Amino acid sequence: MRIVSGDADGAAATAARAALSAASAFYLIGWKAKRMGYDLGLLRARKVGATVVSIGNITAGGAGKTPATIYFARKYLEEGRRVAVLSRGYGRATPTGEPRVVSDGKEILLSPREAGDEPYLIAKKLSSVPVVVCAKRAPAAELAIREFGAELILLDDGFQHTAIARDEDIVVVDCANPFGYGRLLPRGLLREPMSALARATRFLLTRVDETDPAEIIETLEKMNPAAEILRSRHRPVRLTTLGDGREEPLDSIRGEKVLAVSSIGNPAAFEATLRRLEADVAGSLRFDDHHWYDEADVERIRGKAKKLGVGLIVSTEKDGVRLGLTSNAPKETLLLGIELEMMD
Repeated sequence: MRIVSGDADGAAATAARAALSAASAFYLIGWKAKRMGYDLGLLRARKVGATVVSIGNITAGGAGKTPATIYFARKYLEEGRRVAVLSRGYGRATPTGEPRVVSDGKEILLSPREAGDEPYLIAKKLSSVPVVVCAKRAPAAELAIREFGAELILLDDGFQHTAIARDEDIVVVDCANPFGYGRLLPRGLLREPMSALARATRFLLTRVDETDPAEIIETLEKMNPAAEILRSRHRPVRLTTLGDGREEPLDSIRGEKVLAVSSIGNPAAFEATLRRLEADVAGSLRFDDHHWYDEADVERIRGKAKKLGVGLIVSTEKDGVRLGLTSNAPKETLLLGIELEMMD
């Protein structure tokens, strides 16, 4: 990240950026070939018998797609729609080409490893909503329609999955790092060129309370003047213990020395949230996104906390899905719950 952001300097970093730029050129060729396939009719977006709404983004990393998916699912439920959520299930231990039902809207049917951490968390948060995982979303949508009578399909992280036709493309833009340093993967964090933003029907700005979004809004309006722009923030709503799910007040970490532990796309944002809650973040441990913790990791966490003289370990709810699977998980760990709050 220090290399692609430009923070790292020196000959080695410069050489690394040159190599990554060359790799980005091949990435662009692949992207253009795919788009050409759709333009020429060689590839077609498959229509399903339901309204399809995609929640996605244009960058790699955590922009807040999962809280946005949960927010919109609840919104459509309140409107009386029969909703199902589809996800790729990134990082799950048993990826197959066939759709698998994480939740049938009554009970959770797969373990976190079988489902993937994000689909499992979505299923926990949306207890009455069917959740299906599959790399190919069209077969998953057809299963949700057939088995659960879904009339509105939410695609979690679906902006790049153009094989299924959609009625709406909501693109989540993280105000903390909106455009992935302006470069394609792997030189930057862009999954597609900025021109792809023209496909969006709405933009959802997240973390607008942490920075001035004026320049971001100006860029989006130039790229896609027809798309509606929504503003939101990530609001801390709860602290629960990893062991028994007991809820603690948010102010219980105020003034306390804590160790922040996470394996998410944007760990810096999580740590900044803890500081806004007035916790004294004495240190942090950042693991790779979607990291499956093992016993050695837990010992490392305990060791770091002891070295810092920290009595409280705080992590995220998504991490709690994976951290809780270890046999020696620190049951006293607090999990911070975040929800999307619309500002307009």
